[in-house]
Amino acid sequence: MSRRVARLAPTLLGLTLVANAASACEGLRVERAWLRLPPPGADVAAAYFEAINDGKAPLTITGVASPGFGGGMLHAMALVDGQMRMRPQGDVVLAPGMRFSAAPGGSHVMLWEAASPVIADGDYRLTLTCAEGAPLTVPLPVRREAPPAP
Repeated sequence: MSRRVARLAPTLLGLTLVANAASACEGLRVERAWLRLPPPGADVAAAYFEAINDGKAPLTITGVASPGFGGGMLHAMALVDGQMRMRPQGDVVLAPGMRFSAAPGGSHVMLWEAASPVIADGDYRLTLTCAEGAPLTVPLPVRREAPPAP
């Protein structure tokens, strides 16, 4: 690699990251993302968020993940034979202006195979994959309880 290209590499990388952030999930805005502090020794955790389509076209959330966990999936709660059961949510399609809420007692992100115990002041992130654009990654603060409603 020439010296000139080597000097430009950080700038080009920065421009690529800015371009990807601008097209991440094409209009998706995520608010109130948080990770529930699991019991000691648990290698699974639940995360929650609100997603709003601020774009002019429908978008589809196709997956979720979090670094430090082996996997993640959107789940929904459903009443089956008189008992609440967790089921895979599947893709979430948001029309322009539509909101999707993953909140305690309803849809949520199930994360499993934590690489290390989840700690209260840990640095966690949630990545949403969409059919449109690049994945969107947001901070995922750890909380014992849901944040107060806005």
